[in-house]
Amino acid sequence: GRFDGYGFGGWPLDGDGNMRYDILKAAADAMPDTKVKYAMGLGRPEEIVKLVDMGYTLFDCVIPTREARHQRLYAFKPGMDNAQGVHADSFYNFVYILDDKHCRDDRPVDESCDCELCRRYPRAYLHHLFKVGDSQAYELATTHNLRFYARLMEFLRK
Repeated sequence: GRFDGYGFGGWPLDGDGNMRYDILKAAADAMPDTKVKYAMGLGRPEEIVKLVDMGYTLFDCVIPTREARHQRLYAFKPGMDNAQGVHADSFYNFVYILDDKHCRDDRPVDESCDCELCRRYPRAYLHHLFKVGDSQAYELATTHNLRFYARLMEFLRK
């Protein structure tokens, strides 16, 4: 049979709950390089970096939207928003937007981001939207986190 691609799913963990990257690499190595390699259900940013380096090209996970619903937004650390930076051990931070320190913060969530939230609104505005339960908070936060992921993939493909 012909397949457009191959997928490997699940979270291969060791007894301590650590990701078994050796298993993920063995699966990727067994897949033809001419086909899409799909890592099913995996998707923390640091995992994606390692998986792209192994040859995986397609991912799906709920992480960026779930984090947005829980008021956690991704932000690249200064100088890490590039192809080299994302290979550093720690290339991003979470912005916990409901922290009181953001109630008067006039900075964008991520200075380097070009999403609508970061271009148009300060952290204080998003903090306020979440506090009052405005549905736009979820839309802006989700769009921001998805843009973070899109930018991550852009950097990894360079």
